Amino acid sequence: MHKSISMRKQITILFICLVTLPILLIYTVASHIFIQNSRQDLKIIYTANIQEMGTNLEGIFQNALELSQYPLMEQSLRTYLTADSTSANYMIFKQNASAMLDSIPYGYKTAIHDIGIHTEEGDSIISNNNVKLSQEDRSVLSQMETRPYWDYSSCAHSRDYIYLMRHLRNPSALSQYVGYIKLAIQSSALRTTMLNSRQNEQTSYFLLTPQSHLVTWIDDAHYLEYKEADFTYEQLQEKRALEGSSWLWENCLVSSYELENGLMLYSITQPEILTQVSHTFLTTMTILAILVFLFSLLLSLYFSRIITRPLKILGDHMTSLSQENFSVRAQIKGCSEITVLTEHFNQMAQRLEFLYNEVYMGELKWKQSQLKALQAQINPHFLYNTLDTIYWMSKMGETEQVSAMVSNLSQMMRTTLTPTSNDKIPLKKELEHLNCYIAIQQIRYGKKIQFLVTCPPHLEQLSVLCFLLQPLVENALVHGLSNCLSGIVKVHIFEEGPALIYEVSNNGTPIDEEDIHAIITSPERSLRGFALRNIGERIQLKYGKQYGLSCYRDQEFSTFRITQPKEKENSNDENITCG
Repeated sequence: MHKSISMRKQITILFICLVTLPILLIYTVASHIFIQNSRQDLKIIYTANIQEMGTNLEGIFQNALELSQYPLMEQSLRTYLTADSTSANYMIFKQNASAMLDSIPYGYKTAIHDIGIHTEEGDSIISNNNVKLSQEDRSVLSQMETRPYWDYSSCAHSRDYIYLMRHLRNPSALSQYVGYIKLAIQSSALRTTMLNSRQNEQTSYFLLTPQSHLVTWIDDAHYLEYKEADFTYEQLQEKRALEGSSWLWENCLVSSYELENGLMLYSITQPEILTQVSHTFLTTMTILAILVFLFSLLLSLYFSRIITRPLKILGDHMTSLSQENFSVRAQIKGCSEITVLTEHFNQMAQRLEFLYNEVYMGELKWKQSQLKALQAQINPHFLYNTLDTIYWMSKMGETEQVSAMVSNLSQMMRTTLTPTSNDKIPLKKELEHLNCYIAIQQIRYGKKIQFLVTCPPHLEQLSVLCFLLQPLVENALVHGLSNCLSGIVKVHIFEEGPALIYEVSNNGTPIDEEDIHAIITSPERSLRGFALRNIGERIQLKYGKQYGLSCYRDQEFSTFRITQPKEKENSNDENITCG
């Protein structure tokens, strides 16, 4: 049979179709198209900007490359480099070369702070000590032949200079090397060029060496300090290979340009237009959400008078019903569906009231009477065994022991026979009751039986069912150790999560676990094993089927285990004893 959809689901689907889906569709499509186009335009703008800045920096480095070959083209410098240092005119050649070096056109010296000319024999013309040629420089240049060598090592420390060095070869005799040139390019001049070409103050620029050391940078937006945008040289190369010159990174736009001399220039910015787009969409969606909320509120107010209010009243009646107030009845007027629901509720309440009065209360009374009967079955069994023991000891003339046994029995019977409607006592009183029983049995058995009782002090204030431990200890003596010359009975009480555990163990005749389980779970009311069966039934009647009595073997010990929930002692039970 086809099951019709409920009214509530119909209204929900209607709201989704008329309000939510169109808004989501419009927002998704519009934001995707607009933001994607904006990002693409920004990539083009910032790619052009980084390429322009890179081209300007390339101009500086290209001038430096041309200047590194200038000594071979200028007559005075070439004469100085090729002259014999022992000739009479050598100092004149050096003075002329020095004067020519000072008169190099300004355009060639853009960003070049110092120039050093060095002969093969070790003489030099230098404008500053920072362009001295070290032995390490000579070794590197000998391997480079006449190719230029860019030295970025100082960038890792001072970041003041980039050095360009070249080994010079005589143009008239190509097999002859005549000297070296070393140029110092000032990083501050590179920064000035970058400042003249930057897009805006929100954009930061960084110039990296292949070893990922910063040559110079412009970072007014503090990306290095606050956004951790310190890319490595290898990361930038990988991104360029995958994304091109520009790409998005954490809502920022990154652009890069690789110079011919190996340096990597990159910029990072958070374009204002992306923030503006986000702000525009956020404002629009906020206004739209407010309008949708007001529209939904008006509809909710309208439908609440038809459906919500009657359902709330019916829900309150159901809450009263769940709290066992079965006399409650609903009188609700509304649409036909609400009327039918109200009638069914009243019928259900009437039926529950009948079941509660006729079935549940009767079952509860039966369980209480059964619990009293089970408890009463244990006391005569214990009393018979104890009196039998006193009888035989009095026959043997052991008056002191009989006196002690009668005293302990008196204390036990005072607890047992005191009338009360409560079947729970503090664990401390249960242990006192057990200790009286153990004292009686120790007089009877002497050193033949050893009793060990352990219980953490903080558990003694818990509330427990009375007379559970004594029957188990008695069972251990009668059935476990009856045929043994000596033995041990251990009583161990501990907590395990929300449960309180009693374990009574003896090292006498091993138990048959399957037989004991059959006795405990047997529905037949036979005399065999009635004490164990009654213990299990008392616990399950009180706390439920998840608790009860079980047994197991652990090496030479047979153990009976009682599980019940931990319950704090009721203050009203402080002076109550078990009946």
